[in-house]
Amino acid sequence: MVSHGLISGLLFLLVGVVYKKTGSRDMYFLRGLLNPERGLPLIGSMMILGVMASAGIPGMVGFVSEFLIFRGSFPIFPVQTLFCMVATGLTAVYFLLMINRVFFGRLTDELSQIPSANWVDRLPAAILVGLIFLLGLQPNWIVRWSETQISGLIPYNPRPPVIKTIPTAESTLATGSPHLPVTASLWIESQHSVSPQV
Repeated sequence: MVSHGLISGLLFLLVGVVYKKTGSRDMYFLRGLLNPERGLPLIGSMMILGVMASAGIPGMVGFVSEFLIFRGSFPIFPVQTLFCMVATGLTAVYFLLMINRVFFGRLTDELSQIPSANWVDRLPAAILVGLIFLLGLQPNWIVRWSETQISGLIPYNPRPPVIKTIPTAESTLATGSPHLPVTASLWIESQHSVSPQV
């Protein structure tokens, strides 16, 4: 959530700056805003960094969060996790299309007289960019706060074993029911035998 808040906050802030200076959010109208003389080069550069962080480039906070989620979910939900990885790649694709249309190319005549961004516009975005890099290089500063709570939840959420549905004589003797296998009985008992950790 910290990663999402920083990256989304940066992108929304920069979109607001572009709209404030150009008066438009139309990607087909905006063009060439990375022009170093008459465009918004610093705003465009920070937008590119925000897109890279959203795509999960290593060294930024987006990579840390995506790695932790995918690493934890893949052993239990491999197919769903692969779909999420593909969706992350598609997100990067449409972000790159936006960057290409809005910031690259030749600056149009309609946008040649836009006012430059001042430090009131740049400073909040620069702070968010710094936090994205800082927490991407030192993720333990955030992860350690949630590690204790997550470790306390793990005993209450064990991965259930594969339960066989074919009744056997062994399961009937162990559980007293021909419809409840031994593995199911052991898993149910393990749920009630877990004691809370203080």
